[in-house]
Amino acid sequence: MGFGSPLRNLGLATVLGAFVAAGAATGQNVAADAGLYAPSLWDLKLGSHARELPVDEFIDFACGTNGGPPARPLGGWTEFGKCPAEPGGGYHEVYFRYDDEPEYWARARSLPTQVALYQYTSVFAIPIIASALFDDTGFLVGVRMVTDSRLPPSIRENGVTLSGYLLGQYGEFDWQCQDLPRLAGEADYHASYIKRACRKDDPAAGLKLAMEVHNFRRPGQGAIDAVTRLPTEGQFESSTRFELVLANPIVDAAERVARLPAPGQTEKDQLIARARSCARCDLRGVNLKRADLTGANLAGADLSGANLHGATLSGANLAGADLSGANINRADLKRANLSAAKLVGTMLFESRFDGADLTRADLTGAAAGKIQFIGARLTGAVLKAVDLREARMNDADFTGADLTDSWFHDARMDRANLTMAKMEDVVMWRAVMAGANLTGADLQGADLFGVNLRGADLTRTDLSYSRLTSANLADTTIDGTLWVDADLPAGFQPN
Repeated sequence: MGFGSPLRNLGLATVLGAFVAAGAATGQNVAADAGLYAPSLWDLKLGSHARELPVDEFIDFACGTNGGPPARPLGGWTEFGKCPAEPGGGYHEVYFRYDDEPEYWARARSLPTQVALYQYTSVFAIPIIASALFDDTGFLVGVRMVTDSRLPPSIRENGVTLSGYLLGQYGEFDWQCQDLPRLAGEADYHASYIKRACRKDDPAAGLKLAMEVHNFRRPGQGAIDAVTRLPTEGQFESSTRFELVLANPIVDAAERVARLPAPGQTEKDQLIARARSCARCDLRGVNLKRADLTGANLAGADLSGANLHGATLSGANLAGADLSGANINRADLKRANLSAAKLVGTMLFESRFDGADLTRADLTGAAAGKIQFIGARLTGAVLKAVDLREARMNDADFTGADLTDSWFHDARMDRANLTMAKMEDVVMWRAVMAGANLTGADLQGADLFGVNLRGADLTRTDLSYSRLTSANLADTTIDGTLWVDADLPAGFQPN
């Protein structure tokens, strides 16, 4: 018995799902060209022990809740025993997410299509809640996926289409299915009502499969709100729940566990230990992703091209270090010393440098969207052609820094010190610079559309040829300010 007609009549939703899958393939090609690997649930080989499973490609381990949101946090696969055995199968369910490095690589590079593909843990480009199922001895005996109901309706309504992709992978026939009872008040969604549970045994592959598919509106989830008479949004269920488990217990489990290498330091653990005190070391291209290097001494080290995604380097000494071309997205460098460091072409998306010392550092061409430089020292630093969109730089010191040709869309620079800074041709749409000190700064040709400069000190600031349309110049100090051919806000009198 197969799934039958209900899943053949999904129409437009299935077609749209196919386009999503095609987009996923394109995005993976882009990532592969950049030397980046996008993880997948299919990387987890059934029958492997928890100590044999890949670690770097997955994050946010926690006890699962039968396909629901995470419960107790875990340090990794090997802590499966902290999760209670489920009734019935006795599985220890471990929730996980895909590594977020590809997502933030795409964010740093301003690639919205790839961001959309990588920002979720997904299968066939359909976002899911994923979990691994372990037996009592720590062997992976199954995987579970449930389409994620926490997402916006435009994404969530594709949940039912996941079943079609899974049928393509595991075969449409030989399923034993039953339609679940249609309860009072349940209605079609997109002219389709599906509420079906199916099971399949595959002796040749040694697998048991189970799938439940829903596509309907529950009682009270009408297309029109009964009170306001307006169209509703999100009032429906479109979901797929899928489990794939081994049909038979692990053979010789105790002997296999005994043959596994004894738990100990991995090569990466040894690298991290070395990097904690490694001044002037050659660490080019090393993988220190999510490493804890708090207070490390890496002064003068060569970390060019290194992977420091999500690493903790708070209080570290990186004075004079070369971090050119490194991936430092989502990293913690609060209070770190990066004086005279080289960060040319480095990815710094959403990293935190609060209170850090970047005196005379070179960040030319860095991808630093949403970075935080709160209270940081960047005196004499070079930040030419840097993407600083939505950055948070309140109270930072940019005295004498070179910010030429950089982008500051929607950035916050309240009370920042930009005395004598070079800022020719910067683009600062809607940035907030309330109370900033721009004494003697050069902003010739700058695009300051909608910038909030309320209370800023513009003494001897050169704003010639700049665009200040819709800018807020209330309570600014404008002694000796240059406005040659500047496009000023309506009604503003510079003299």
